[in-house]
Amino acid sequence: MRNPALQRARPRIRFTRIRFVNPRFQGPAVLAFAAIIVIGGAIFWKLVDSEFQRVFLHAAIRGHYTFDSAYDIVRGLLSRHLAGLFLGVFLAGSVLVLLLVAATRRGVGKSVDTLRASADGDLSTPTGTGPIGEFDRFGGKIDAARSETLTSVQEIRSEAAALAAGGMPPEEFRLRWDELKQRIRTIAP
Repeated sequence: MRNPALQRARPRIRFTRIRFVNPRFQGPAVLAFAAIIVIGGAIFWKLVDSEFQRVFLHAAIRGHYTFDSAYDIVRGLLSRHLAGLFLGVFLAGSVLVLLLVAATRRGVGKSVDTLRASADGDLSTPTGTGPIGEFDRFGGKIDAARSETLTSVQEIRSEAAALAAGGMPPEEFRLRWDELKQRIRTIAP
């Protein structure tokens, strides 16, 4: 027999769900990061190339026989420029991440505000989600659904006004009223 007091409790294994980011959202961000790296590399090459030419010319005139290798000539220069390249690319990438986070928060906030306004009955205010394409497409879908709903509400109002005006036999009124109730249920179940 097993003694429950002597058994160790097994740790509960939690499986985490892998969350993927939509590739349409990743593309522009990846291109922006690639542009930062390419621009940083081009600036690095331009600065290092001009200074290397100056340093090697000076070493050739002075005589390079006092140095063990060409690396001894450019060690300080190269280390400063590499540190500057790292710092510049890191700062530019950090600024880009902050801009992407701000744009994402703005787009999500606008979408949530629009959905809340729709729940409160405002179906006419456009979403205006912002510069990120995926949020812009989502906002367009929200606006299209709200426009369709608003059109249906206006048609139902005009039909209700026609029914309220009267002047039709009770049988036709009942048929049109049942049809109107069905249309209302498609909007607000």
